[in-house]
Amino acid sequence: MIKENISIKNIVLKNRVIAAPIVTNSWDDNGSPTLDTLEIYKAYAESGAGLIVAEQHAVHTWGRVSLRQPSLYNDKSALELRPITKIFRDKNIPIVAQLNFGARATITKLLDDPNYKLVSPSGLPTPRKSPVDANSRALELIEIKEIIQSFADAARRAVEISKFSGGVQIYASHGYLISQFLSTLTNIRTDIYGGSLANRARLLFEIVEAVKAVVGNAPVSVRLGASDNMPNELENGLTLSESVWIAEELANMGIDWLSVSGNHCIYGIGVDDNDTAYFAPYSKAMRNAMYKYDIPVDCTGGIRSLETAEKLLKEKVCDLIGIGRPLLSDKSFLSGWNL
Repeated sequence: MIKENISIKNIVLKNRVIAAPIVTNSWDDNGSPTLDTLEIYKAYAESGAGLIVAEQHAVHTWGRVSLRQPSLYNDKSALELRPITKIFRDKNIPIVAQLNFGARATITKLLDDPNYKLVSPSGLPTPRKSPVDANSRALELIEIKEIIQSFADAARRAVEISKFSGGVQIYASHGYLISQFLSTLTNIRTDIYGGSLANRARLLFEIVEAVKAVVGNAPVSVRLGASDNMPNELENGLTLSESVWIAEELANMGIDWLSVSGNHCIYGIGVDDNDTAYFAPYSKAMRNAMYKYDIPVDCTGGIRSLETAEKLLKEKVCDLIGIGRPLLSDKSFLSGWNL
């Protein structure tokens, strides 16, 4: 099954493997690609994966996670990404731009930038350990509207200027801004962006709506944090059942595929990832919900063998297999999968 083609809106993947987005720290301090960046992405293009999701791109000057991070908050930075996307256009492999607003998870150096604001939904710290020991400020409504627009502007640049052939992915997991809004652990707002699940998901929904309005026929996906806790742990904060509801709402809004990961539990750091496919239970729940909408779901995290990947596909845990850190550390990781 791993070798089967699959369509995502107007693009066709030659197989079911996704090169999942992993921070490479290969960019320069202005977020421009270096020779190392080009070599890393050339290796992704040669890996055999049917789809590549490029690491998170900052959508706003005060939404960065690090200095050495690609960005899409102006036309110049978007144009500088063309050499990356050309690698994949030349090989007819779709590449996706992941869009993110970091918020509380950032690095100290950014705080020295007068244009940078350390913001969050409610001014609360996150369960995710951050290298910054500083207080964040709760976002004002006018700033939330600005952030929504920044996602739309970045998505338009990604498709029109940078030429990401696979569209865009909205990053709503791993303890960054959108996932902070989703969780009661970090969102205690009393306005329309807090309280009920629908209100906590409002930012995500409004971002999706704004992005879809500007990208034309390009695919739009969401990487959704399924829970604030790992499978088999007592849930506290955002729960799997809440995320399934969010996923169905996203399906009704017309997203084209769903990527499943953790929320404040991040991406399984500290768990056994030796071919454990630790997010499989969450992916299965999401896939069960998305199947009736004909929206593919990917499972990423701790998948280390072709046998496990095939098993996940055959048991309908997911439709796509995400491989992240192994591909970054080992260019030949997929060589035995005969893709």
